[in-house]
Order: sequence, then C-alpha cells, then structure tokens
Amino acid sequence: MENLNKFCGSKFQIWNNEKHSFPICFETIVFVIAPFTLLAATSAYFIGRLRPPDVNLRIPDVFNMRRMCTGLTLVLTIAILTKDVILIKSSMSAVLIISYCARITSLLLHLIFLWRLGMIHFDYKRGPGVVTFSWLLTFPYYIVEMERIITLYIFDVYNSKDDIFYISLTVDLFCVAAMVACQFTYLVTIVRKNPKFRTVSILSPDSSFDESQSAVYQNGVDGYCDVTAEDMTSHAQLQECPEEQAGCLSKLFFCWVQPLMKKGAKKLLNKESSVYHLPQDLNTELLSNKLTSNRQTTSNNSYEYSRLESTKTGKPTHTVLRSLHQSFGWKYYSLGFLKLGSDLLAFAGPVLLNQLVKFVESNDPIAYGCYYAAGLFASSFVGSLFSTHFDYQVNKVALRMKTSLITSIYNKTMISKPVSLSRYTTGEITNFMSTDVNRIVNFCPSFHQFWSLPIQVAITLVLLYMQVGIVFLAGLGLTLIMILFNRYLAKKMGEYNRDMMKHKDDRVKLMTEILLGIRVVKFNAWEELLSGKINQIRSKEMKSLKGLKYFDAGCVYLWATTPVLITLLTFSIYSVTGHQLTAAQVFTVVALINMLIFPLNAFPWVINGLMEAWTSLERLEDFLSLPDQHLDHYFNIQSSQNTGEIVKIDSGCFSWNLPPDDARGMEDQYEDKDQMLKNLNISIKEGELVGVMGCVGSGKSSLLSAISGGMERVDGSIYVGCYDDGMAVVTQEPWLQHATIRENILWGSKHDSAFYEQVIQCCALKEDFAVLPNGDLTEVGENGVTLSGGQKARISLARAVYQRKRLYLLDDPLSAVDQHVAAQLFHECIHGVLGGTTRILCTHHTKYLKHADHIIVMEGGKVAKHGTPSQILDFDKIEDQSYSSKETNSEATESGVEQKSLITNEEKAVGTVALHVYKSYWLAIGGCLAFTILLFVVLMQASKVISDWWLSQWVGSVPTNGTHGNHHENSNYFIFPLALSDAHYTFLLQDNEPTPANHDVMWYLMIYGIIAGSNSIFTLIRAFSFAYGGLRAAKVMHHKLLTAIMKAPISFFDTTPLGRIINRFSSDLYTIDDSLPFMLNIFLAQLASVIGTIIITCYGLPYFALLLLPLAVCYYYTQHYYRLTSRELKRLSSISLSPIYAHFTESLLGVSTIRAFQQVKSFRSYNIDLVDRNQRCNYSTLCAQKWLGIRLQMMGVVMVTGVAFTAVIEHRFQFIAPGLVGLALSYALSVTGGLSGVITSFTETEKHMVAVERQAYYINNVPQERDMGTNSNQQWPQEGAIEFNQVNLKYRPNLPLALENVEFKIAPGEKIGIVGRTGSGKSSLFLVLFGIVPTTGGAVYIDKVNIKKIPFRKLRSEMAIIPQDPFLFSGSLRDNLNPTNLTIDDEKLWWALESCGLRTIGEQMGGLGSEVGERGQRLSSGQRQLLCLARALLRNVKIVCLDEATANIDQESDQKIQETIVKHFARCTVITIAHRIDSVMRSDRVIVMDNGHVIEIVDPRNLLKQPQSVFAQLANQSGMRTETM
Repeated sequence: MENLNKFCGSKFQIWNNEKHSFPICFETIVFVIAPFTLLAATSAYFIGRLRPPDVNLRIPDVFNMRRMCTGLTLVLTIAILTKDVILIKSSMSAVLIISYCARITSLLLHLIFLWRLGMIHFDYKRGPGVVTFSWLLTFPYYIVEMERIITLYIFDVYNSKDDIFYISLTVDLFCVAAMVACQFTYLVTIVRKNPKFRTVSILSPDSSFDESQSAVYQNGVDGYCDVTAEDMTSHAQLQECPEEQAGCLSKLFFCWVQPLMKKGAKKLLNKESSVYHLPQDLNTELLSNKLTSNRQTTSNNSYEYSRLESTKTGKPTHTVLRSLHQSFGWKYYSLGFLKLGSDLLAFAGPVLLNQLVKFVESNDPIAYGCYYAAGLFASSFVGSLFSTHFDYQVNKVALRMKTSLITSIYNKTMISKPVSLSRYTTGEITNFMSTDVNRIVNFCPSFHQFWSLPIQVAITLVLLYMQVGIVFLAGLGLTLIMILFNRYLAKKMGEYNRDMMKHKDDRVKLMTEILLGIRVVKFNAWEELLSGKINQIRSKEMKSLKGLKYFDAGCVYLWATTPVLITLLTFSIYSVTGHQLTAAQVFTVVALINMLIFPLNAFPWVINGLMEAWTSLERLEDFLSLPDQHLDHYFNIQSSQNTGEIVKIDSGCFSWNLPPDDARGMEDQYEDKDQMLKNLNISIKEGELVGVMGCVGSGKSSLLSAISGGMERVDGSIYVGCYDDGMAVVTQEPWLQHATIRENILWGSKHDSAFYEQVIQCCALKEDFAVLPNGDLTEVGENGVTLSGGQKARISLARAVYQRKRLYLLDDPLSAVDQHVAAQLFHECIHGVLGGTTRILCTHHTKYLKHADHIIVMEGGKVAKHGTPSQILDFDKIEDQSYSSKETNSEATESGVEQKSLITNEEKAVGTVALHVYKSYWLAIGGCLAFTILLFVVLMQASKVISDWWLSQWVGSVPTNGTHGNHHENSNYFIFPLALSDAHYTFLLQDNEPTPANHDVMWYLMIYGIIAGSNSIFTLIRAFSFAYGGLRAAKVMHHKLLTAIMKAPISFFDTTPLGRIINRFSSDLYTIDDSLPFMLNIFLAQLASVIGTIIITCYGLPYFALLLLPLAVCYYYTQHYYRLTSRELKRLSSISLSPIYAHFTESLLGVSTIRAFQQVKSFRSYNIDLVDRNQRCNYSTLCAQKWLGIRLQMMGVVMVTGVAFTAVIEHRFQFIAPGLVGLALSYALSVTGGLSGVITSFTETEKHMVAVERQAYYINNVPQERDMGTNSNQQWPQEGAIEFNQVNLKYRPNLPLALENVEFKIAPGEKIGIVGRTGSGKSSLFLVLFGIVPTTGGAVYIDKVNIKKIPFRKLRSEMAIIPQDPFLFSGSLRDNLNPTNLTIDDEKLWWALESCGLRTIGEQMGGLGSEVGERGQRLSSGQRQLLCLARALLRNVKIVCLDEATANIDQESDQKIQETIVKHFARCTVITIAHRIDSVMRSDRVIVMDNGHVIEIVDPRNLLKQPQSVFAQLANQSGMRTETM
C-alpha cells in the first residue's frame, strides 16, 4: 500500500467519501493507463499485420477525419504535458508521468495504425473490431476529465488567488474541450460505415481500352482510382479532384490548390478544361437528379419533378424548400458547429485584450503577458481555420444547390405541359436560371448568420456589461433603435427589390424578342421605337433600384457611424456619472463595439437576403409546380390494338389553353377565346400518306400539334402507336441548332454514309453542299439565321428523314422552296425515301395531294371533309406535275456570310483588367462625383481614427490608481460583473450623488463629440453620393450598350449567339446595377480601414513596423499571385455561362421538336455538360478564394500575435503607455479579417469589373451601321421610282459576288415580280434596297436620290416589307398592327384585318386588345404572315416589298390577298419575291435572277411565250400550264 501511495503521490483510495467521487489516482489507473495501454498494444499489433499495396489510393474522408482527430488529440496532449512541466515542475507524481507516457504512446501508435489502415480501407467497413473496441474503452476518460475540470473551474478557481492555477486550469479546459470534440467526431466516423469495395489498379495504359475505360486511366502510368457503386453511374465521376486525394494538412491549409494557382500564374488558364474537375459531392450528373430522386410517383417519366406539385387550392406548397432540405440539409446544418466555434473564438480577442492592457498597467511577471499573447495567437489561429472552412463548405453546398436548381429548371421546361409552359416567356425563365437561382443560393450563408448574429449581439452586450456595468444599457437602447430601424430599411428594400425584379423580367423578355426579330426591326427602322420601350421599362427598373440603393445607403451610414455614436454615448454617461476610464476598459469597449456593429449592420442584409430568397423561391416554386406532360395519360394506348392503325382520334377536343383546374386563374382571360380543335374523329393506318388541307387558321398545324402532344386534350381519346419511340416533326418555321449542317441532320444518330447520301439527295441539298465553303460541315448560325428559308426547311426535313421514324408530321415544308424544288422534295423524299412510313402532310399545294391515300379538310377547328383524293379534289383544277429527277438545284447561302468560322469564340481578355475599363466606369459615374466619393471615404476613415486616438489621449491624461497589487482582484470583475458592492458600482445602490465630472472630462467629451459629429456628416455624404454614383453609372452603361447593339449591322447578329448578348443585358447588367457598387463600396471602406489600422498600430507600437515590412512584402506577392488566377477564373466563369443561356434559349424555341423526336434525354445531358463546365470554373474560383483566404488569415494571426508580443516586450522596458497599447490592439484585432477583406473585396471588385469590361467591349467594338445620310427631305419619296445602277455586293472580302453588275429601273407605281432559284440573289436585292448591307460598287437610287445620302431611319421607314419569316412581339393585336403608336382608329384596324381575312380570328381571340402570345404563338404561321401584311396596309408608303409574304397560306386566300394588294397598293411600287409563279403573273414585269445576275426583265406573259426563256422553264418545272397562266 505504501508503494501505491508513493506511486500516486498521495493516499491511494478507490472511493473518496468526502467528495463522493473516484480519487484522481484510481481514475488515472482505471480510465487512463489501462485502456490506453490496451489501445497501444492492439494498434501496434495491427501495424505489423496490415500490408498496404504499393500504390497511391484516394483515402475516404472518414479515415482522414479519424487521422485528423487522433493527430489533434496527440498535439493537445503534448501541449498539456508541456504546460504542466513548466508550471508544476517537480511536483508531478509518478502516476501522472506514466499516464502521459501511456496516452502519448498509444495515440502515436494509433495514428500510425490509422495511416496504414487508410491505405487498405477497401477491406474494412470500420477497421479491425478489436482496435475499435480498445478505442471505445478510452472514450470515458475524456468525459470524466471534462467533468472534473468544469467542476474545478466552477467551484475552486474563484476561491483561489493563485494566478498560475487559474491559467493552468483555463488551458486545460480549452484543450480538453477540443479533445472531447475530436473524440465525438471520431465516434461519428465509426458509426457511419465505409462502403467496402475493391480498388481498380491500372499499372500501364492499354491500347485496347475503350473510351469509358480510358476515363479511368487519367493520371499516367501510376494512376489509380477506386470505383464504388456510385462511381459506376458515369465515367465522368472517375476523374479525380485533387481535393479528394489531399492529406489532412493539405486540406486544412488548401495546399492542394497550389497547382491551380501555378497554372494561373503561368497564364495557362485559357479554357474550361484547364480547371479542376468537380469532386464527387459536386458531380453534376448526380446533383441533376438530386431533387427528383425521392418520392417518384410515375415511373414512365424519369425526369418528372414529382414533388413539386400544388395543392388543390392552386397555392404553392413550398416543396422546393423541403426538397432542398432533404437533399442537402444534414451537411448544411452541421456546418453550424463550425460557425458557432468561429464566433465564440472571436470573443477571445476582446477578453484577452482586456487582460493584456491590464498587464501593461501593472507590474506582473512577463510570463502573464506571454500567456495572454499566446492566447491571442491560439484563438485567432483556430478561429481563422474555423471561419475559412465554414465559408468553404457553405459555398460548396451553395454550388450543389445551384447545380440542382438549374438542371431542375431545364428539365422542367422539357417535361411540362406545353400549354402550361406558354404562361412564361423566354426572358422570365432565363431570369429563373440566373437571378432567382443566385438569390436562393445566397440563402446558404444568410441562414447561419440569421441565428448566429443574435448570439454575437447577446455575448457582446454581456461583455460590455462586464466592463461598464449598467451604463451598457445606453448602448443597448441605441442598439435596439438601430435594429428596429434596420428592420424597416430591410422591409422597404425587399419591396423595391421585388418591383425591380418584375421590371427586370419585362426588360429581358422584350430584349430577347427584339434580338430574335432583329431583321424585322432593322427592315422597319424600329430601333428607336423599341429602344424607347426598353428605356421606359428600364426607367421603372431604375426607379426601384434607386429606392433600393438609397435605403442601402442608409444602412451603410448606420453601419459606419453607429460605432462612434455608441462609443460617445457610453463613455459620456460613464464619465459624467463619476467613473474613471482606464485604458483596459476603453479599448476593450471599443473592440466590443466594433464587433457589435457587424451583426447590427449585417442583420438587415441577412433578413433582406432571406426575403429575396423567399421571393425567388416562390417564383421558382410556381414554375416548378407546373403540371408535367404524361404521354401515357395523353395518348390512350387501349384505343387501338391489332387494327393496323397508327393514329386514331375518337371525339377528340384539344385546346391551346389549360383546363380550369390547372389554369391557376388564367381561364377567365381566354374563356370563349380559344382556337380549339373540336369533335375530331380520325383514323390513320400505318404506311399511309394523308394530306391535310384548309384555309389559313383552320387548324391544320394545330392538328399536327395535337397528334404530337403539343396541345391539351380536353375530351375524347387519342392513340399514337409510336409515341414512346418518338415521331418526326417538320414545322412551318424550321428550328435548327447552332452546329454544323451535318450535326443538325444526324442529330445524335450514328453516321451511315450510304443513307446520309440518300437523304441529302432526296432533300435537294447536294448542290448547296457543293457551293458552301465547308460543305455539310459548314456551321449554321443561331436558329439558322445565315441560311435562306428554303435551306432551313430542307435541312429540317433531312433531319426528320434521317431519324427513321414510323410517323412523320410535315407542316407545309414545300411552301418555303421553289416549286421545282418542292416537286423534287415530294417525289424523291416524301413519296420516295419515306414511302412505307406514315406521313401526314399539311400543304396548300393541292397538286401533290392526288398521290395521298386520303385527305382531311380542316375548317374552324373541325374536320369538314374526310375522304380519298377523288372524293375531295377537283382534278380539273389541279395542274399537272411534270417532274424530272434530272433537274438540278443550284443552292447557295443567301446571305453569303463566311462559313469557315461563322460563330467566333466569345471574346476573353487576358491578364489584369485594363485601365481603360476602370476609366469607362469612372466616366460613367462622372469624374467630379467619383473624386468627391473618394474624398469623403478618406475623411470618414480619418475622423474615425482620430476619434479613437483622442480616446487614447483621454485615458492617458487620467492618473492611474498607483498600486498594481490589486490587478488580479480587479480582473475578477470581468468574470463577476454582478458584484455591485465594488466601489465602481456602489453609487447605483446608494442615495449619495455621483462624483461630478471635472473640467478635463467635459473638455475631452466636447472634442470627442465634435469629432464624432464630423464623422457622421462625412459618412452620410459618402453613403448617398456613392449610391447616386452607382445609379448614374448603371444608367449610362445600359444606355450605351443598348445604343451599340441597336446600331449594330445584321452581320453582327448572324455571327453572335443570342445567349451571349442576353448575358450582357441580364447577369452582366445586374452586376453593374447592384453587385459592383456594393462590392466597390466595401473595398474602399476596408482599404481605408486597413490603412488606418496600420498607421495607428505603428503609431502606438513603433517597433511593430519591423514586422510589418516582411508582412507587407508577403501580402503583396500573395495577392498578386492570387489575382493572376482569380481574374482568369472569373472570365472563364462568365464565358462558360453564356453557352448555358444560349442552349437554354435554343431549347425553349425548339422544345416541341425536341419532345416529338424523344430527344429530351440527349438535350438534358448536353445541358448537364454545360452546367458542369461552368461549375468547374465556379468551384475552382471558390478553391482559389479559400487558398487566398487562409493565407491572409494567417498573416492576420501573425500581425495580432506580433502586436501582442511587441506590447509585452516594450512593457518589459517600461516605456509604453497603456492607452497606446489598447489602441493598437483594438485595431489589430480587426486586421485578421481586414487583410482578407481588402484583397477579397478588391478581387471581387475586379471580377465584377469584368462585367464592365464585357459591356465596354460591346460598346466600343461592336461594328456600327455607317449612316452617312444627310438628306432628311420630309417629302421624299413622292413617286417610288427605283434604279439599280451597276450594283455589286460581296458579303465578305474572300467570298464571290452575291450581286454582280445588277442594273434595272422600276417606274413609279410599277408592280415587279422577282423569281429565281434559291440563292440566286433575290433577297440580296432587298438587303441592298433597305441599306441592310453596304454595296461594294454601284448605286441605288429612289426618286433619283442615292440612298447612301438618306439616313437609314428615313430610308427604311419610307418603305414597307412583309418578310418570309413573320415575327410578332408579345402584346396585343393593336400593338402589333400599330407598333409605332400612330393615331389610327379601331375601324381602320378592323378594316386591315378584314382585308387580310383575319377579322374572324381577331374577334374569336377577344378583339384588338387580346394578347397574341410570345412571338405570336397564339396565331398560326400563315396568320402571322397575314398580320404582317395587315400592318403594311396601314402604312402610307410609296414602296412595298413582299418576300414570300403568302408562302404559308392556301391558294384561295393567296388570290384574295393578291387582289387586296393590287387594289390597296395601286399607286405604290410593289416588288414581290415569290416561289409560286402564279403570284407574280399579275406583275407588270418580272425580274429573273440567276447567280447574282439579272438575266431577264420583261412582262411575264411575254416570257411565257418564249419556251427558251428561263422564266418559262421555271414555270414548266413548277407544273403550271401556259393556258392557266
């Protein structure tokens, strides 16, 4: 027993009856030595047993977490031992020494064991069971030790005046708490099983690998990758991310990002593939299905957003929020522990500052000062790690959410009912993907701040109370007032924000429509008109933005001036009530107030961010809750079986609008105004050719849409036997992708050379390919804008033929081509290659329908007749078709745009944002205003620094209380502030009057008040001038950009994707409106703050300048190194974002075609690929930011530590004032975040300046139409005479002439027809006449005036054109008939509609005020053409041009329209381009074009009498009889 007593250092007992607990010695033997010895033995045993392979493997996170926890526990144990050796020295007992040895040895061995275990993790789910059991036996020790230290801290520390005991116990408390946290984390990794799998090892590349296998082999000869069950979902997942292979320290300090930073420094980040692959938890393919993976209700629709349904009341059920919660909630919420730890450690700064300043005021041993300085180092170091990794992980969750939401929005557009999708415009849905998703993603940091900020405020107020007692209530009162006022500001900002988003949606929607119809805009000289409409919407948007920014300025003012006001109020009351200020009190309070301001300022922003996120969430909820289209419900699969029928409709009623249950309040708007298909009874057998006839608006196109699933089935049943395999659709308005012609035809199918040649031959494309620069590899512009209408129609038809479907829905593909080409298409393609398939052909060319098996005649949405050709057609009126397969088709690119590199890569500047970009923004703000803003930023910060300096002078003038022996006793007031019996607080409990303030106190207060008032005024001016400057810049930049785009030539739009331009008007403009001023404001404030901090720190502690110099050098090179990478990543992010918008817009335009062909899956995959590229850039940007952040945080830690130790060392030599120490330390505490904030805000500002750079590029570099006209004679033209004099036209210098020596004259009022094969130069004549493209030689005269002398607006507005591709804007019938808002009464508008056969349609729609839908979707293609004609009838012009204006209407309607044109335009010069020869037979003369030359210009009747004439040959090829002519 005596040996045991010696061993324990005291009497050995098993139970202590006095304390009712186990004695320390017994606890040590049982809970420490025994279990840790067992853990050491088992770990050592398995170290020898485990044989890791000689390969490099990616180690799962759970094993890395165990390593990190064990390593940290080992370090903390050694730290406690070191502390005990220094403080306890010889008094350590044997049992304590042995326990330390056992713990350190076992932890070291266990760490080695875990290191080896991680290398063969695939053999274990948790690890060897005996080691796991041994570790579990050590777990109680940490719990017992934590309980013991807390008990001592609560009951013994305040009864002891031994400071060494207090310091020792405090260190033990922090270290043991950290070890307990590590052990709980370790326990979690054990509870969570690791998937058990084998490793695929690749020792050498194998040439026999297929493409998917080669994706595994990516790291060269020594590359390895572990493949789990999840990994097999996509070969893209096998591509490793460096983060997944990094070790603990590398992850802790982001060392694994270094290769990316080196790439950026070497300027190798020039494309998306240069950046990191996404880690497994950010895999786009997996996340794309994240929100749809649960509660799938229908197995037939794998992309259904099943959870996003609405209640029966039609109100959103907020299932998007629940889906996000279920998908990402667990990991996201757990990050709150990091946030809490970071916030709590931040308060260690003011506490230790207080102790350190008291130390400087006292004569305590220097060891105390070192402890406080070391405490500052430890708290700032660990807090920096916590905050950096919290930000990193939260942003990773945000990236995951963003991926899921963007792909969900895209998927929804692909699967929702077409009639419900039509409720939203392209601009609105684009805003969902850009602005709304970003706002929801911004919820991630806002939520954690929402619960964290009140905790920070509460702790700060408690600490303030500990310093100044009840006086803190003054600051609390002002704080409460500020919170209420900030709440009001946040509410108003939310209201303005919602209004701004609404106007932004309208503006982007209109801008999208303008860009889609830019040719119509140019031909009609509507640039100024539509610019005015855009500017009207922009003015409303700017009004909301102005309110938002001015309220924001109020927040900025409160944020900047509140610290000074609270400090003034607190110290004034404290001094006036008779208290004496000390340096420790003053600067602890200053530090605490500075900490208080951030949550007070941030809270309204957090609330505003949450409100914005909620608003966007509701908008997105409404969209994602649109009903999905279930084809198995739409098509009745039981209606026809074993009857040979492929299409059958029984009593079918179809609508373009939602039924009342789904219409969500819209049914009243279109009630009784819907063009429905009613009582359809149709039966079509497989292999039949069915013709569909009818006048314009009779329902032909709607019938095809109903068969393809594009309408809402209201009643009856429909059966389509091949809907699951898809059907081929050729629409009246061909939809093509931005790709090569071959890619458009193949459309994802394998290239079959023989069949491909057959397809291009039957679709009359061979001659086109022969003259195109790159043949079928020629790139097609966006939606085929660089091709003629006939070429687009034939490529669309070729795509349909190549897909080899059973059912073909052909919506008048013959109207867009010459009649001889139409004959070839019908005989070789529709009736040739497609023979044997089921074909439903809508056409006005009745001559081809005699080959049909039966014909359907539509009238008023019903089947008027249904029978065989002999029953329906009058063969005597049908012209004979003389077709020869030997006919050739000379096709060329009508526009002549160079095809070799049609769409160039988006421009990307390299290196630093150029100075001229900053200059352009400076000038946009205004030079004088910008200088004023900078001046008041400096004055604001200078007054703030002077106010704090004055405080140091104040406390320095107050004599100290002499003795220092009571320092530690006084320090207890920080721990027990409620000890009001102390002399400082007794006046609150007694009746005697407080000590009157002396003259010096009032003097210092007066000066301090004057400085504080000046600071408030400077801050107010700075805040509102900055807001005004940002608004002015936003207005100027938008005006310049809009002007540049509207004045750009048509060639610019041919070679620039729509998404690229829309990106400038949406996300880039939003950046300039909101993000850039916000971030620039932060940068200037933080830069001034850091400069002030450095000045005041060096002033207070001059020797700190020795440390500052190397820190400054390190800081400069770190930020420079980072900026080289970050700006390139930002540019890559912007550039990779444009294709997402472009593809999304392209998909929306062709969604009906994509669905019909069952191509949704491939388009979804391509969208995922585009999102993946963009997210790789965003992820790499995030990694680079945190690489910088952790290094700047460490520099801040060095700075804080340096200031603290400098103060301790200088105090050792007794030549430093406590006030200056407090001043320097209070500023240095903020430098950790300040240094990081400056470079982060500057880098973010530079990134946002990329938006200005992109805007400035378009403003300064987009080519402009050279309008050299000066003749503005209001009476011109009076007659309409036209003369082409030796006109030459070349679209590009290296292309052949599109027009060569064209010369002819047109008399006033003459009617001219223009014919010729596609590509012969017909449309080029119109482009020259309207000044759309400049001539390379010759001149064009109108009424003997050279059109080059006429301003473009005057020239184009004095002529009318009805284009081949009709385009309408969203709005009413009245707006589209009278877009220039001329004074025209309704009777004349109705007359124009009646003249074009549209009056009945207009009445059915609901009158002139009825909406035509986006781009006129409520009207058929033929009706849209007629509406454009009606618009021309209302114009008082002398020259009218018709470019295939009646191509999409039936012949009977065409004849009536021709009569209307002849009657109404009798005194006008009319030029008509036509494929139908009979359309130009009423012309006075006809111009025959061939290969850019005028070869015939004579009366058409005379030409027909000449069989050798080209016109007569064209007429014969079209099947027209001479006698019919």
